[in-house]
Amino acid sequence: MAIRNRHLKFLASLRLAVIVIVGLAVISAVGTIYEARFNEAEIAQKLVYHSPYMYAILLLLCVNLIAVMVDRWPWKAHHSGFVLAHIGIIILLIGSWITAKFGIDGSLYFEIGQESRYVQVKDRRLAVFGSLGGAGMQSMFEAPVDFLRAKPSAKKPYVINLGSDSLQIIDYFHFAFRESEVVASTDIQDGPAVRIQLENQNVNVSEWILRERNRTMREFELGPARVVLSDSPVKPSGRNEIILVSRQGSVELNYFIFNKDKTLRKKGRIRQSQTIETGWMGLKFRLLRFLPNAREVVTYSQANAATPATTSAIRVLFRGKDDYWIGLGIPLRLYLEDRAYILSFANRNIDLGFPLRLKEFRMDKYQGTERAATYESQVEVPGVGETVISMNDPLKHQGYTFYQASFERDPATGKPVASVLSVNWDPGRFLKYLGSFLIVIGSCLLFWFKRVQWLKLGRSQ
Repeated sequence: MAIRNRHLKFLASLRLAVIVIVGLAVISAVGTIYEARFNEAEIAQKLVYHSPYMYAILLLLCVNLIAVMVDRWPWKAHHSGFVLAHIGIIILLIGSWITAKFGIDGSLYFEIGQESRYVQVKDRRLAVFGSLGGAGMQSMFEAPVDFLRAKPSAKKPYVINLGSDSLQIIDYFHFAFRESEVVASTDIQDGPAVRIQLENQNVNVSEWILRERNRTMREFELGPARVVLSDSPVKPSGRNEIILVSRQGSVELNYFIFNKDKTLRKKGRIRQSQTIETGWMGLKFRLLRFLPNAREVVTYSQANAATPATTSAIRVLFRGKDDYWIGLGIPLRLYLEDRAYILSFANRNIDLGFPLRLKEFRMDKYQGTERAATYESQVEVPGVGETVISMNDPLKHQGYTFYQASFERDPATGKPVASVLSVNWDPGRFLKYLGSFLIVIGSCLLFWFKRVQWLKLGRSQ
């Protein structure tokens, strides 16, 4: 009994409370440093605020609060304030844990006139689709992954078994810069690539155009012109257009230059380093490089912190020898003689269970500028009809709350073409509200009984 009482006294002691408070302060400080150092909240959330250390110190806090209440048993009327406040803190922590574990906080993107039912969250997933023996693509593997907490390596790879083949994830960069290079290939199944230049007094741009295997056409859009690399002549689209047609084994390209009215202005053959006068605003077309068979080699270099140009990337080893880097949201296609695979490393999508259709997007600008002052989405929701989601007026439907977060403009016209909604589902909200309410009531009762004590003390004197 004495030992039990001694343990209870320690668990209810001020000493343990100080240890808990100091622990929370240290972990919070580390989280703040992480967020400032890496310029991203996700890395602080996963590595600090939702780490085993944080959960351990919060569990210790709950133990301390419960022990204090047990130590004061039997409770009297003036204990009601501190009991309610302590119970409120525990309920608040439980509600926060439920939200962190089961809640949803993501974004929904849809263009005007389109509908979407999937929320994209920050959690990542790996998926592999395969085509065996000429059959269509079928799902072969799918699983959530957290390479930030459990980083793979060459010694401890993340292995995906695909029957006779295998994929191994052998490295991961949470922040990485994408670097790519088009190189000549000895595989005749790889498509051609051209490096072109378009130039006049106002424009000077050069770009690689790579037509990947199993694709018949690839195009490059430049404001006044469109360049197409195809394996056969294609119909003009009604723009100033240069169509390049490659032939297997040839060092030349057939070219066709069309006007906006789809009339053929010029045609012929062009070799590497040759120049053609297009006849459009003094624009010259130059074929800087032609590779009959080519492929894109993509690599990623690690960055120290998040920037608008960084993404996450994984390094993949296929069949124990072929080495590839792929970035978040960019699929990797692997082709063999009798089968093909697609590896996807992307953010996880969650099905809402109902679609939202973007009927219209409206935006008001600050006078004399192109900056958006206010913007709102008019959406159609099953069972609700048409409703407006604005910056200060969210939509609540089937437990989800939809906030107007941002939008996307057309690069050419500057007009809005898509809306981005922030989507939140908080299953622990009621417990957090209840806990907060009990803390407020308990605090008020503490002050009330303290005032009663002072009044009694004054009368006795």
